[in-house]
Amino acid sequence: MQIFCVLTIMAQEITIKGKVTDSETGEGIPFANVVERKSNQATLTDFEGYYVLKVNQAADSITVLFIGYLPKSKPINKSLSNQGIDFQITPEVKSLDEVTVVAGENPAFRILRKVIENKDKNDYRKLGAYEYESYSKIELSIDNITEKFRKRKIMSKLVQVFDSLKIIAGDEGKPILPVFMSESVSNFYHRTNPDKTTEHIVATNVKGVGVDDGTLVSQLIGSTFQQYNFYKNRLNILNKDFISPISDGWNASYNYWLVDSAFMEGKWCYKLEFKPKRAQDLAFNGFMWIADTSFALKQIDVTVSRDANLNYIDKIKIQQELAPTEAGPWLPVKSRIVIDIDEVGETSPGMLAKFYTSKKKIEVNKPKPLKFYDSLVEVEEDAQQKGQEYWQQNRHDSLTATEQNVYNMIDSVNNVPVVKTYVEIVNIFINGYKKVGKIDVGPYLMAYANNNIEGNRFRLGFRTNIDFSKKWVFKGYLAYGTKDSYGLSGFKYSAGASYIFSRKPWTIASIERKADIEQLGVATENITSNALFLAFARWGTLRGPYWSEQNTFSFQSEIKKRFYS
Repeated sequence: MQIFCVLTIMAQEITIKGKVTDSETGEGIPFANVVERKSNQATLTDFEGYYVLKVNQAADSITVLFIGYLPKSKPINKSLSNQGIDFQITPEVKSLDEVTVVAGENPAFRILRKVIENKDKNDYRKLGAYEYESYSKIELSIDNITEKFRKRKIMSKLVQVFDSLKIIAGDEGKPILPVFMSESVSNFYHRTNPDKTTEHIVATNVKGVGVDDGTLVSQLIGSTFQQYNFYKNRLNILNKDFISPISDGWNASYNYWLVDSAFMEGKWCYKLEFKPKRAQDLAFNGFMWIADTSFALKQIDVTVSRDANLNYIDKIKIQQELAPTEAGPWLPVKSRIVIDIDEVGETSPGMLAKFYTSKKKIEVNKPKPLKFYDSLVEVEEDAQQKGQEYWQQNRHDSLTATEQNVYNMIDSVNNVPVVKTYVEIVNIFINGYKKVGKIDVGPYLMAYANNNIEGNRFRLGFRTNIDFSKKWVFKGYLAYGTKDSYGLSGFKYSAGASYIFSRKPWTIASIERKADIEQLGVATENITSNALFLAFARWGTLRGPYWSEQNTFSFQSEIKKRFYS
């Protein structure tokens, strides 16, 4: 018996995975071309900037190509069948020098006319109602960190933090110092007739330098304040109206070029680049992908530069990815906004603000009763108490290693002694109280005063916080005046308790006993909770002073709950 062995040698396939990011902002770049030029094998990055490319062993490098950025190539390690290659690409500073006009109609114009013809079918404002689960992420960082800024006295205490900034910036990116990061999960509801919107924030995760209590911040980190619809003729950005590249009068404001076409998620799409015809116009630079057949906006990437003369704004970048609903119109399912705030002086850094939203569980044309929309924003009582297991299960996109480093970096900054001291001083000045476990001590600004009736007045006060109880609030103070013009004991006091029956609607009962000097027509503790005002009201010459003893009971309930911005 003879056995023949046939050996077939096949070219080994190499799988490359990675992420393409902007070297200045660290944000992922969607729909960039990743190409192996020898075989013309190519792929596009997704909305977060990730890509997967398979090449044969003959390949030696891959290149990233994207309009408005310098091309970049990196070598392939042929000994690894699976490898990761990340790119940080740099924006290209280049202006449009001239426009070449050739015979025949611009091929982009046919596509744009179809976009306008189909706006009514594709604009989500035509939906009777829509609702979805929204995941939002906000990151604020200091950028443009100059040597002069680093040499400031307070900054010298952050040397160990600066030394680790490269973890976030990467090998080729610009270093940034994160100071705030938040996540939120919410349920968003909108109905068209009448125009009503409400957002119920289910969970928030807030980390920031000097942010101890995210209660107020939680109302501002949902998706309500990050809505942009390019089907509108104009978009209001920082109180200026910018012309949409798919406005009804598109041809009057923009130059367009058809630059590419490709399959995107099973849909054949056209890529159009656009630039303002006049530099002084409030218009965008960028590109968009238009889906064939429906001629709906599939994806858009626009930039507002410093030419728009927005005060202290170096650049604004807005990116959106849209998907069709079961009723036809397309909704933005992912949005990213990056605002680069310019440095004010030579020694001052700039600020980088990043906003990201993702939508899931979309339902359309199921409007809620009008009463359901009474409140613009509501925050669930336990929104800030969600654990890591909740976030791992409910994040629409898992945190990247860089974002996890941001959280760690903020903790590091907060724990630097000089930062903790400055933060405490600011909090005491603004809020009046210092948190000590389950009790807030203060207001510190009222700890001492001097006036013509009491002489030197000393006061010690407290109130319980949410760590003590979500239902009960106790508060009180004891004050003493060294001068006694009215023959009083010199001691003043207040003691009170409140019970919160409900937060939706807000319903609370309170009882208080108070004995103190008041001024005629100014019951200071009752007309304001501002510690600065209260403190100054006890200084100098008291007008119409009198001794007051009060026993009060109150019950409050909101008949109609609203959030005013």
